[in-house]
Amino acid sequence: MKKLFVSIFVAIGLVVTFASSAAALTIDAAACVLIDASTGRVLYENNAHQALPPASTTKVLTALLVLESVEDLSTTVTLPDDFANVGESGIQLEPGETQTIEDLLYALMLRSANDAAQALAIAVSGTEEAFVKYMNDKTEELGLTDSTWQNPHGLDAEGHLTSAYDLAMITREAMKYPLFNQIIVTEQWTLPWPSNVYDRVVYNYNQFLTLYEGADGVKTGYTDTAGNCLVASATRNGMRLIGVVLNCPNQTHYEQMELLMDYGFETYKPVQLASSGDVIAQIDIRHGDKSTINAVLNNDIVIALPSNSTYQPVAQLDLPASLEAPLDAEEPIGSISYSDEVGNVVEVPIYLEESVIRYTFADALKSVWQRFIEAFF
Repeated sequence: MKKLFVSIFVAIGLVVTFASSAAALTIDAAACVLIDASTGRVLYENNAHQALPPASTTKVLTALLVLESVEDLSTTVTLPDDFANVGESGIQLEPGETQTIEDLLYALMLRSANDAAQALAIAVSGTEEAFVKYMNDKTEELGLTDSTWQNPHGLDAEGHLTSAYDLAMITREAMKYPLFNQIIVTEQWTLPWPSNVYDRVVYNYNQFLTLYEGADGVKTGYTDTAGNCLVASATRNGMRLIGVVLNCPNQTHYEQMELLMDYGFETYKPVQLASSGDVIAQIDIRHGDKSTINAVLNNDIVIALPSNSTYQPVAQLDLPASLEAPLDAEEPIGSISYSDEVGNVVEVPIYLEESVIRYTFADALKSVWQRFIEAFF
C-alpha cells in the first residue's frame, strides 16, 4: 500500500554541531573535495577551487553533454575521412567507421578512450572545437567558475584546467541520467570492430569499484602533468557521496579516496525524507478519463546531515492544483525540494501515477451512443 506523503515538518529544537574530525583528516592530493550527491553540500575540502589539469576525468563532462544532447543513443556517428585519432588510450577508431552513441559512451567511460571522446564530440557538435565551446558554456550554465576546457578527452593542453569542486558538481549533474549510473558500474562492454574479425571488448579501469564497500563510480585519470586523479562515488544506506582527488603522488589515489569516503560516512548520517512511490498530492484532471490522479515520487530522497544534527528539513512543493489531459506518466509535473541546515537544496521531480488520456464532452457522447447501439441493435 502506498503511503500518503505529509509534508509537514517543523524545524524546532534546531541544534547543529559539526564534527571536529575534519581537522585531523589529511588527504595527500593537490586538491580534494567530498560532497553529498543529493544536495551538493561540501562535506570536506582542501584547495577545492584550485584550477588543475584533470586528465581523463574530463570525460565525465563529455558524457554529461552527450546524454543531455542525444535522446536516441542507438543513433550512429560515422567518422569523417580526415578523422585524426589523438592516440594514447583508445579503441583504435578509424576514418569512415560507424559506431552507435551508446557504444562510444561505454568506450569513453570504461576504456577511457580518447578517440571515443573525439567521435562523441563530432556527433554532438559537428566538430571538436564546437564541442569544447559547449563544454565551457555548460560549466558556466552550472555556475562553475574554476574550469577552462580545451578538448573532450583530457590530454594535457595549455589552459585545460578544472577544480575538484567543479568536477564533483559536474558528476552530480551527470548522475541525474540513469544510463550514466549504469555505465560507470559496468565491468565490461563489447562493441563492433568492422575492420577486424574480432569485436572490441572494453573493461572498466576504475579499481575503486572493487576496493571500497558501496562504491558505484566514477572515473580515473592520469597524465604526467595531472598526476593520478580520481572521481569516485559510494552509497551506503541510501546516502551517496561524491569524492574528487587531483594529483595524488605515487599512485595513492585509491587510498586517498578511501580516507575521504570513510570520513564522510563516519561524520555524516543518511536522513531519508521520502521514498519512491510516496503519494505527494492528488491532482485534479480536466478533460481526462480520470477526474483525479495521484502525484508520486519515483525515487527515494536521502540527504547527508552531520551525525549529531537534529535538524528537520521542510518540504517545499512546486505542483499545479490541476492539469489538462492528455498527460504522460513519464513526464514530470512538478517537484519537491528540501534544504539542509546550511542552505543546500535537493530537488526531485514529481510524476503522475499513471498516464491520462483526453476525454472530452464529444467523447462522452460518442461513448453513450456506442452503448446505445450495442444495447438495441
